[in-house]
Amino acid sequence: MAPAPATKNIPIVLETVNQVTNCVSQLPYNEGFDERDVVEISVTTVPKARIEIATVSAIIQFSCNLVLSKAVYDVRIEFPRMKLPFAWTNRSIRDVLYAPNDNPIALEVVSDDCRLTVFKNNDDARRDEWYDAIKHWHTNLPSRFHLMLNELVENVSAHAQLPEDRFCFTVGLHFYKKKLCYCVADCGVGLHGSLQQGIVEDAKAAARRACALYLTRPQVTSKGIERGHQGVGLFITSELSQMNKGYVQILSGLQEYEQRDTTVVRVRGIAEWKGTMVHGAINLDQEFNYRRAMKLFSNPDDLSNDRFLVASVHLNVYGQKNLRTRELCEEIIRDLEAAVERSTKIILDFTDIEEISQAFSGFLRRFVTKHSNVRMMIMIPPNANEDLREDLQDLSDLAAQNKSDDEE
Repeated sequence: MAPAPATKNIPIVLETVNQVTNCVSQLPYNEGFDERDVVEISVTTVPKARIEIATVSAIIQFSCNLVLSKAVYDVRIEFPRMKLPFAWTNRSIRDVLYAPNDNPIALEVVSDDCRLTVFKNNDDARRDEWYDAIKHWHTNLPSRFHLMLNELVENVSAHAQLPEDRFCFTVGLHFYKKKLCYCVADCGVGLHGSLQQGIVEDAKAAARRACALYLTRPQVTSKGIERGHQGVGLFITSELSQMNKGYVQILSGLQEYEQRDTTVVRVRGIAEWKGTMVHGAINLDQEFNYRRAMKLFSNPDDLSNDRFLVASVHLNVYGQKNLRTRELCEEIIRDLEAAVERSTKIILDFTDIEEISQAFSGFLRRFVTKHSNVRMMIMIPPNANEDLREDLQDLSDLAAQNKSDDEE
């Protein structure tokens, strides 16, 4: 039988830079879908762009969520004239999810260097079998990598908070040029939604803050019943990425946390990802020491305070173009204090910000003066009006007097 014709088409064009966040911005959550719609997603790239495994995972997870949530009837994904690291199925997403079998794994495509898996049921026994298969899958797989993957996947199981008929997440792995790229994506309540159910006040307090810097700190992770809510997955992944000189990005809600080796931590606002997506890469020619990262989690006092050279905080992460209320200003300052714990050089990027209150300007001036040993750069948006430009220039002149400890 010929497939039903598409009633809606979603073209996605992939770039070479910031491909995952750019792809997310093209995934329409509110397009007036009808539960009878058959959606066709056509994925192409600009010249010389290579599709990333995290991008594929995001598109598949988004499509699965559309079908499982009954927003549409079915989704077909096409990759015309594109070289994929695996053989893509010609089945529709509905056929994949509602296949007449009881296997919790709805889809698994495996090639020599790539593996993509869609889980549709919360079956911990089947996941244990899958972890064992991952462990023995590839000769270049770092020792104990499957344990880090276990932490990320079990976070989904514990905290996505999806009913059984909507439980679904996608995992992608790809060996490429001496790197192992990975992605775990769900469409659950997201990090902040999960933290609101925290078992201790630290986690609940973090849920009220917008800045993702808090989400990889040991204070808001859990060990037994004493700390936090999110498990060790994000903390372990963050620390391993730094030790290994790889990178990790966490997308949840309207914000992205990005960490690249020991160079930069960046927090910025993005188009919405409903749920949580963690993706990154580890270097196969660098040390991957899972045990050492676990010891840091057990003893966070051993963490050095200046673990990254630069922390770049985009003020648009708070979802407001006007930074005026006292509550928001205090929240931002708390987040900047968290950034100072990690880095001795801070970039404050005011792109997309239209106005700051005099009270907030005062908060920032006190922050800059208090941390005179921290180098700070103020990024003034080119389209800033005269008042904002003047306020930020005054702040920039004050920050220029600061010197980091290595410049003394």
